[in-house]
Amino acid sequence: MRRISRLVGLIVAVSLLGHPGLSQAEESLDEIAIELINPAGSLASIGNEFSYSTFQGSLPEAGDQHKGRYLITPSIPFKLGNGKNIVLRATIPLSFGTPTYLTEERDYADWLIRKKADVIATDKEFINGHGHLKDISYNIAYGGVNENGFISMFGVAGVLPTSQDGSIERDQFLLGPEVALGKMTRWGIFGGWLKHLVDVAEIDGRDIDYDTNETSLKVFFAYGLNNGWQIISNPLIEYDWEGAPDNKLLLPIGGGFSKMTRIGKIPMKMDFELYHYIESPEAFGPEWMLTFNFTPVLWSR
Repeated sequence: MRRISRLVGLIVAVSLLGHPGLSQAEESLDEIAIELINPAGSLASIGNEFSYSTFQGSLPEAGDQHKGRYLITPSIPFKLGNGKNIVLRATIPLSFGTPTYLTEERDYADWLIRKKADVIATDKEFINGHGHLKDISYNIAYGGVNENGFISMFGVAGVLPTSQDGSIERDQFLLGPEVALGKMTRWGIFGGWLKHLVDVAEIDGRDIDYDTNETSLKVFFAYGLNNGWQIISNPLIEYDWEGAPDNKLLLPIGGGFSKMTRIGKIPMKMDFELYHYIESPEAFGPEWMLTFNFTPVLWSR
């Protein structure tokens, strides 16, 4: 945890540094806010998302579980001569405690419960695991916006087995394609960002009896209200192809509001969102999720 706290402190400090060379000074806050949502955008930023989730399910005490999480997402674009961007991103997830289902055979986090729900013992108990660094994800993408406001992005996404919780680690390298399509309009932005991940390698010496084959779709939507305010909705829909029957789909609905402002010279976007899962794994899965996100803009490439 000491290493995690140092990492968080360093990233937050970097995100709050001034940047006298920022080139969007003449752009409106509304334009910057829309560009931040664009997955193929030209703004360098560091997203900081805090989320709190509650759970439901048929396993004992599933409805009493909860989880806090902090996601740090630096995004660095490189503008090309044709006006498109190559965008590098990484998401560093820090868990404040993971609900873990204990049996004699092994410990189960939510992703493994989905896969083993049809064979797992149903008379055991949960504990709230310790805080730790989870698996780091990344993506490298190419794309941009044409003269009609159409957004297109194509790339490769992956996950590294960096988790520090030995009993519930996935211990797999994941890799797969991603594509994002959308539209910028006079009133805002909308679109979808699709990823598909499979396991391509495993950590040597681990006894792994599961496969990873997962698809996710992040819907992005923002309606501008002027003066930096927006109505937003960014649900993440997930489908686990290896999940047991009735334990494959995670489908949230909801949204919230966003405010774009400046702190000194730094444009800062702040989001509040609430989601309810109308479809969630039967054995154990999320029911509600509340998120707060603040994203400083570092520079434009």
